[in-house]
Amino acid sequence: MDEVGYGRFSTEDVALRANVSRGALTHQFSSRNALIIAAFDYLILSWEEDWLLFIEKNERHLTPDEVTDFLWEKLFQAGNYIASLEIMLASRNDDELGNGIREIMVNWASSRDKAIAKLLGVSLERPETDEFIQLSLCVLRGIALHSSFSSNSTKELQRSLLGKWKEMLVATYGGSR
Repeated sequence: MDEVGYGRFSTEDVALRANVSRGALTHQFSSRNALIIAAFDYLILSWEEDWLLFIEKNERHLTPDEVTDFLWEKLFQAGNYIASLEIMLASRNDDELGNGIREIMVNWASSRDKAIAKLLGVSLERPETDEFIQLSLCVLRGIALHSSFSSNSTKELQRSLLGKWKEMLVATYGGSR
């Protein structure tokens, strides 16, 4: 899906790329939506496992600007991130897809926010922690989305925007948690 986009994604193409028959694919996934939900769940679980592994290996807490780098590298710069946004947006107008995706997202958002708070070494109960997390996610999501379709977006511009955001974080939080 990250290659063709949500609109052109088909079970026929998946079967062809996976080198399986459509019958074998429909035996496992009863519909296009069932396949998309399963793929989305797999993607989210892979992100979550990657994050948890990083947290286990990392013995020190990160500063807000280091967390920004972590989020950008591990989530927003991932090639499949834009495809995940397409799925989330499509789920707004499709009840079957929406119900499956919302259930996954509720669990992911909770896990993601706890992981970010743990990286920072702060309590998720503090309102400013949630504000930091949500604002950072919004800014990084915006940079990622802009980069996916803007004709003037380059890696240099991305780095510049990330740098400006980190400067704002340091000015606001003083490089501490």
